[in-house]
Amino acid sequence: MEIIMRPIGYIRSPFKEKKEIPRQSTLAENQRAKIEILEEYQEGIEDIKAGSHGIVLFYFHQSEGYALKTVSRKTQERLGVFSTRSPNRPNGIGMSIVKFTRIEGNCIEFQGVDMLDNTPVLDIKPYDQTLNPTG
Repeated sequence: MEIIMRPIGYIRSPFKEKKEIPRQSTLAENQRAKIEILEEYQEGIEDIKAGSHGIVLFYFHQSEGYALKTVSRKTQERLGVFSTRSPNRPNGIGMSIVKFTRIEGNCIEFQGVDMLDNTPVLDIKPYDQTLNPTG
């Protein structure tokens, strides 16, 4: 089986190099960026509201390979990659929960950026804490 995904847009972020990116979006709650949605998908963002939260799925386009075991930055333990948030994964898909601050035209501005500039966006989903419990 082959799976083909195409970006729906791209992140426009202040982070130009991997070393600049915070490890989690919660470590950059006030940092702002935007998603530029490709024209053919613009109609799909019409009902996103400023002030709401969303899940942004993206592709780690600058990850270089992967290992099934990785060292946790937090505990220094060797852990299975699927129990970590490492960007070096078999399919390179990332996920961040962000707060949408402004929607204008084909752009969604948001807070909580932990993505590199020009990161391909694969999907955007609404985040509802009652449907997506955290604890």
